[in-house]
Amino acid sequence: MKKKENIVIIVILVVMLLAIVGVSFAAFSFSGTGNTPNTITTGSITMTYEESDNTISLNGALPTTDRTGMVRLNPGEYFDFTVSSEIVGDVNINYEISAKEVGDGTIDGSNIKLYLTKLNDDGSEEALMVPEVYNVEDSANDYTGRPSGEMSLYTSSMTSSESNNYRLRMYVDEDYNPQGDGGNLTFSVQINVYGKAGDKYVPLTTQEILEDNELQEEKENMFNYASNGNYTNDEYEQLNNPEYVTNGLYSMEDADGISYYYRGNVINNNVQFGEYTEDYYVYEGNSTGSYYQSNVSCEEAGNSSCTQVKLASAGDKMYWKIVRVNGDGSLRLIYNGTSATPDFSDLAHSYAIGLAPYNLEHNDPKSTGYTYDRDTNETDSFIKREVDTWYENALGDTIYDSMVIGGRFCSDSSNFHRDEATGNYLFASYDRLVQNLSNFAKPNSPTLLCPDTDETYGGSYRLKAGLITADELTLAGENFSVENDSYLNPGDPNMFYWTMTPYKYNYGYFYMWIEFYYLYYRAVSDGGDAVRPVINVATDNGFASGDGTASNPYVIS
Repeated sequence: MKKKENIVIIVILVVMLLAIVGVSFAAFSFSGTGNTPNTITTGSITMTYEESDNTISLNGALPTTDRTGMVRLNPGEYFDFTVSSEIVGDVNINYEISAKEVGDGTIDGSNIKLYLTKLNDDGSEEALMVPEVYNVEDSANDYTGRPSGEMSLYTSSMTSSESNNYRLRMYVDEDYNPQGDGGNLTFSVQINVYGKAGDKYVPLTTQEILEDNELQEEKENMFNYASNGNYTNDEYEQLNNPEYVTNGLYSMEDADGISYYYRGNVINNNVQFGEYTEDYYVYEGNSTGSYYQSNVSCEEAGNSSCTQVKLASAGDKMYWKIVRVNGDGSLRLIYNGTSATPDFSDLAHSYAIGLAPYNLEHNDPKSTGYTYDRDTNETDSFIKREVDTWYENALGDTIYDSMVIGGRFCSDSSNFHRDEATGNYLFASYDRLVQNLSNFAKPNSPTLLCPDTDETYGGSYRLKAGLITADELTLAGENFSVENDSYLNPGDPNMFYWTMTPYKYNYGYFYMWIEFYYLYYRAVSDGGDAVRPVINVATDNGFASGDGTASNPYVIS
């Protein structure tokens, strides 16, 4: 009885009205509750919020692009607030920031975009979402206490006292046509924070994956070997160590918690998600043998003529491989074509959406960035435009888009330096993943954390779709110049595709990591490598059916 008396069960529902941010086509306006902290205390938990003095208030607001709306910093173009907590004892708080339309708006929320970032101590901003038009959740979140009928902006959890600063931007979508609307259109949202004590939220899909897979223990120096046990010695001979055959589900920390990743020749991470709603065509270049997402990009890549080729038919299902369960519970998927068992000999119609260069320039370090010129006018790489075009046309206008979240992606451009021994210019990933060239002076050390970079290209992103990283390929069982048979490449020389990880520079060319039936590299301007999109899907309700095998893949619906 004494023991029971010492157990404190805390259930807390925190609803914090942060601000009412009004959007008017003629003028943005703001009204708030003042900047006096509001505090809600229950038991050993205290959560507060405080508004800053700045407000969103723009005169003569016009529709704007995401690129502009995401970086606005003039007075009246953004709103800052702080959410802090004081937690005593062993307790977890699941919390959520959301937006709710209030008032009688005269412009539809589908024309309004919201964008939330976290302010770091050094003044930099971390994207917590991609810009999204206002849309509400049909169901409540019992883990955070958020009711239905509000737009979820960000969900996380905390187990210790902390204080986080956030920045909200809201703007009229560039696709809105103001002609004939009469002006003076208004739209207002109320920004709320909900918090609830309890076990950390684990999606049903994650629970099913953990039930279907025994979690493996990482072996010492495991990443010096491919998942089939192959490795190279100091004579660059390929050998095999059967003790290092590794297959199954493993875990590693990422920026959002514990991630569970697949490694080796696993057969139960197949997923069916999405379908082509109409015939989908790519454009074959006459001079490069590559396949592009538009006639414009085909011609831009140097082709004098481009031929339309069908990639998929209306009704074709999309199939994916689960790369890992992210720390936030979402699933990280890599495209596998319109069949769970694609034909690797026909690249444009198998596991890829096309064949294209990473970038068209090859002798500038910024050409390795997924985007570049961040200090001036940020520019998308050629391959990013290909991935974005495919996503917009294949998934962006479908019911599946709402399940694809703005996930984390990393183009690690950190620690670009000259190696005195070889004279090559290397990126940080070279040191992490190519230790076999130094006879493993230290172990290979892939990471799921994106290193900070001072470069104006590459870095950390929040995207609807991107590419896999060289670190994720290494975790999956690939190894530099070592033949393997992991689920990301079953040892087929016809299967080769880009990552978004910069590799090195020499002889006038910059190189990216690629998968080429082993982990290797390719000049950014090479046009013969496949484009294989990666997305992150939030699935709270579990899989509709399937066991993850190719004959009976998990179905997300």
